[in-house]
Amino acid sequence: MKHIIAFSILFFFGVTLVFTQNKTCNCKVDLDFIVSKLKKMPSYKKQIKGDKKEKFEAVYKLLSLQMKQPLAIENCFKLLLKQTNLINDNHLSLSIKQPFLDKESDTNNIIFNHPKTNRNIDELKNELDQKKTNSIEGIYNYTKSLKVGVYYDLNKNRFTGVILESKLKHWKIGEISFYANQVKNNKYNIYHYKLETKTPRLLKNLTFENGRLWSYKKKGTSNVEFPKKNQEAYEFKQLGKNIQYLYFANFSNNKKNELIAFYEDIKNNLTAKNIIVDLRSNTGGNKKYSDPFIKLLKHKNVFILTNAFTASNAEQFTLKLKKLKHANHLGQTTFGVIAYGLNYGRSYTTPSNYFSITPTDMNFHEYYQFESRGVTPDIKLNFETDWIDQTVKIINSNDQVSTKN
Repeated sequence: MKHIIAFSILFFFGVTLVFTQNKTCNCKVDLDFIVSKLKKMPSYKKQIKGDKKEKFEAVYKLLSLQMKQPLAIENCFKLLLKQTNLINDNHLSLSIKQPFLDKESDTNNIIFNHPKTNRNIDELKNELDQKKTNSIEGIYNYTKSLKVGVYYDLNKNRFTGVILESKLKHWKIGEISFYANQVKNNKYNIYHYKLETKTPRLLKNLTFENGRLWSYKKKGTSNVEFPKKNQEAYEFKQLGKNIQYLYFANFSNNKKNELIAFYEDIKNNLTAKNIIVDLRSNTGGNKKYSDPFIKLLKHKNVFILTNAFTASNAEQFTLKLKKLKHANHLGQTTFGVIAYGLNYGRSYTTPSNYFSITPTDMNFHEYYQFESRGVTPDIKLNFETDWIDQTVKIINSNDQVSTKN
């Protein structure tokens, strides 16, 4: 936790404040409103005690001193993030409500001081072109419209993503696409400017692996860690005499009827001794709809598949499955957004009307050790061949060994 807080404070206090638009707000009033919401959250009550409470109050006082005068919207946003980031809760979110650019605006007529790099772009391109796939530094594609170079800023101790090529008139070469700071291992918090509107937002705990950082992808990056695009939300199929496959896109409340129907369809058909449970990119949901499947799997050889976008209840479900006697976890470390949650998911607009906070209201603190870390697989799969094929080969290899013994 101390490690996470240290990086968060360093990141946000190290960012140079940029006046991106003329609008200002009474940031102190918004800070007080946000703090009142934070103090009601289970994550605040569980974490902010003793020295951490003293630090929380000290940061509040320091921020208050910087808010005596009206502040530009982005300046205020960055200061507010310093307070919220003291709580290790990746379900908690703070956002700017109003876009910085309107999609229909003529960008040539807008006074907009977007942050820019001081690096020479041609020299930067040549430097980054030499970086290997497993280095976070390098050249990335962001959609089909932008090419972004990511480099380590020695002065700021952060990674910076800068536009190298652009097909969009409101994005200029040399402008900053994002700043990133390492949270833990290969997890990063990204202060990112939205593609369409340049509105800043914080993306928390994103994984860098396989030449991919969120939607930024290096040339040659594969997609084997993701389910197929045409995958049904809930799928059951036979992969061989001794192997069956289950796929769950989520366990959402609004998919209640489909999940109940899926359970009824498969409960008498899980006849194979080896079951692949595919939770890749599963966004979570309600344990009422995930946990019943555990009973169907408890006497099977279970092979759990996850990727870096397996989140929330799906991570909890992964840990419950791993407790089964014959369970194997394969793939990639999960997202790390697991210890708290949103029951009602209500968002609140701050007094200035410029910001929205969505506090958490569910307590799963027993999983706190995995917050911002994720659940690490027993077997990491490579990014060269299809993950289902890799899993089937592992199962067949295990069966051969079992038969010989």
